[in-house]
Amino acid sequence: MVLASAAAFAMGCADGTKLSAQQKEIHGQVDTIFDRAYRCAPVELAKASANEEFGRMELSNGNGRRGEEHITFADEMVKEADQKSLSTKCLDPKLQDKDNDGVIDSEDLCPTTPGLKEFKGCPNPDKDADGICDVWVSESGLMKEFECKGVDLCPDDPGELAYSGCSNPDRDADGVCDKWVAKVGLQKDYAKTCKGEDLCEDLAGHADYQGCPNPDSDGDTICDPWVTERDLLGTFTQCTGSDKCPFERGVVEENGCPPPRKFITVTEDKIELKEQFFFATGKTKVLPKSQPLLDEIAAVLTENPNINISIEGHTDNVGKRKSNIKLSQGRAKSVMQELVKRGINKKRMTSAGYGPDQPIDTNDTEEGRANNRRVELRITKR
Repeated sequence: MVLASAAAFAMGCADGTKLSAQQKEIHGQVDTIFDRAYRCAPVELAKASANEEFGRMELSNGNGRRGEEHITFADEMVKEADQKSLSTKCLDPKLQDKDNDGVIDSEDLCPTTPGLKEFKGCPNPDKDADGICDVWVSESGLMKEFECKGVDLCPDDPGELAYSGCSNPDRDADGVCDKWVAKVGLQKDYAKTCKGEDLCEDLAGHADYQGCPNPDSDGDTICDPWVTERDLLGTFTQCTGSDKCPFERGVVEENGCPPPRKFITVTEDKIELKEQFFFATGKTKVLPKSQPLLDEIAAVLTENPNINISIEGHTDNVGKRKSNIKLSQGRAKSVMQELVKRGINKKRMTSAGYGPDQPIDTNDTEEGRANNRRVELRITKR
């Protein structure tokens, strides 16, 4: 200490004190950066350490100028070593964090991809929160590390495990894929479920009509209303206009409807009767006054060969139930036989009787009982 003080006095107290303080500061800096600089800037670290030591020795011996030269050079080297070793790769391997996500590499399941602490240093493994893992989880071999399952082909949109994390690719179950399947390029992934692109995603249709129903279901060349409503007239050129009677063949002059009928109206699921069949009381044979009604029904079935029907008989509750069921069955069968006589294939029709079991009105009045005594024609296929 006496020697150092003499040296400081020889150079001037102010300069000696300043250089001694700088030398001590450099010594501290070398200690601070030693571990990382040793890995990434060993030459600069060695030069800084050696010159800091030489500078201290020269100052102790009273060689102020030579001491200053060493200290100045040591200062340059320690700064250079510091800059070269700032990268996280220069840290102790146990403390390194290559992706700078706050999770050290030794604990980070995704050390090269920034992630979150709650996911062990990885990104969210299920971004759309549908319980199906994003693709990278499987690719990284981390399926056992997270609570999600499977591989999500649609990681940005919630889906179902049955569809690999996507929505149902064929919502109307017609074998034609919803449009999004082609949009995200997953046609091959769902090839066993559906094909093509569905123009009518909410309507069960056919591949022949690009996933839509038959645009002219009654075959009269006038398009069913939905074609116009969906602006698809340009797509389906086999028909034009908008059919006001899409459930039976009509003519252009009547906007797709047949010429007005006196006894029946055809709807989507029924041939509605404007008047009922006439039978003798307690009998099954159709009376002659119902011949025009039968003729009109036969004409409709002839004009619309795709239509199949179920002929269903009903009675009121007067009398024994067993007898009423037998009567209703007999009347339904008689109607079917009359239609067969008019050239309608028996295979297109079934008959059944329900007696009093399916009333549509009260049985407490004569009018109500009359309404319950009826035959209904339900369309089972078209």
